[in-house]
Amino acid sequence: MKKTAIASAIAAAMVSAPTLVSAATSDAMPEIYGNVQMIYTNSDHEDFEGSGSQLTDYTYSTLGIRNSHEIMPGVEAFGKLELEGFFPTEGETNSSIETDEAYLGVRGNFGEVWVGSDDSQYEVLIGDYGNWYYEVGNGNFYSNWTTGEDDLIQYVSPSFGGLTLHGVVQVDGKSERDENGQSRDNKYPYQLGVKYQLDRFSVALAMDSNDGAANNENTYGARVDFAVTDALSLNAFYSTQKGDESVAAANETVGADPVEPAESFGNVAENTGLGEDLIGVQGIYTMGASRFTLSYEMEEDDVDGAGDGKRESTNITAQALHNVSDNLYVYVEGLHRNDEEGDVYDSAYNELNIGGVYIF
Repeated sequence: MKKTAIASAIAAAMVSAPTLVSAATSDAMPEIYGNVQMIYTNSDHEDFEGSGSQLTDYTYSTLGIRNSHEIMPGVEAFGKLELEGFFPTEGETNSSIETDEAYLGVRGNFGEVWVGSDDSQYEVLIGDYGNWYYEVGNGNFYSNWTTGEDDLIQYVSPSFGGLTLHGVVQVDGKSERDENGQSRDNKYPYQLGVKYQLDRFSVALAMDSNDGAANNENTYGARVDFAVTDALSLNAFYSTQKGDESVAAANETVGADPVEPAESFGNVAENTGLGEDLIGVQGIYTMGASRFTLSYEMEEDDVDGAGDGKRESTNITAQALHNVSDNLYVYVEGLHRNDEEGDVYDSAYNELNIGGVYIF
């Protein structure tokens, strides 16, 4: 699930997505919200697809409704439904519209528990820069967690002196039926995590069992955030998954088109059993209504892909974002990615994105 810059900033400050619905909205009319995004993107990939440009929104524009209300003293019920895939640049509604988030739950002094489709806790606690911080992120790397965002039961504990506990289980997920509609063995992939927050410093640890994936080796991650000042913040994360050589050997066509949107570009290792070691460091500086972000990422496959050798990749991304008003922000985002070893990846990928987002 792709997040906007403003949404990701909110998510980084909060424990879990449902807390975005505050107690202040309790017993009020449901809130209808959304955003419209326009992006001009220009990309160039040496020795593969060449250069190209387009005006798009990569299905990031959304429309949603959410609410919460008190059902008994100290206990709230909440729910959310959000749609994506409007493609405003095409000038018409099409069949690409789909559910992005849809859940219901309760919260109180016991913590929060909710059921449905939403960001998983590995994604929230560890995350990756392409998904949370950058508006487009086609060439950023994505962590190898495979427990999806649908059919989830999630729990976040109350804070114990800054310490919160996080758990997720996916009920059946994509393993409910095979292509012929027949029942298959149920699988219940899960995630566990812990986060400790102390003033300007936080550290998080998480794991994903990946039980529903062809490569079901566990994914482990760690993340550290530190707000140096009110204007400057730093963070770093590490995510690792052991590769499965048999799965990688069965996927000889390693190398998705890197000019495709982020989901197909960033998650090649996840889909082919290669595994990965991924590390990222990032600095964010805010000056008035503007925000400047710079990051460096490094990724290495754990096993060879189709005999082409382990892919080693680096990425530098920079972004300048300006809040024109409470409802409108614009940005410029540049990326340079260098891939070494293996098939079509022996080259560099450059991308420039200019865009705007209107929030309502």
